[in-house]
Amino acid sequence: MNKDISKYELIENIASDLTTFVRSNAILHLSKDSYSSNEYNRMLEGLKHDLIMRLEQK
Repeated sequence: MNKDISKYELIENIASDLTTFVRSNAILHLSKDSYSSNEYNRMLEGLKHDLIMRLEQK
């Protein structure tokens, strides 16, 4: 973790990442009828993996 970042910047960055995840998940969920079940699950897992990677970098 970068020691130069303040705790408030860190909180803002994490909140932004979570907001991005929720929005992406909502869009995916609303359009899930366009995808097969396997494809939907694969994309959802990709979103979760991306969020985990972003949070681990903080």
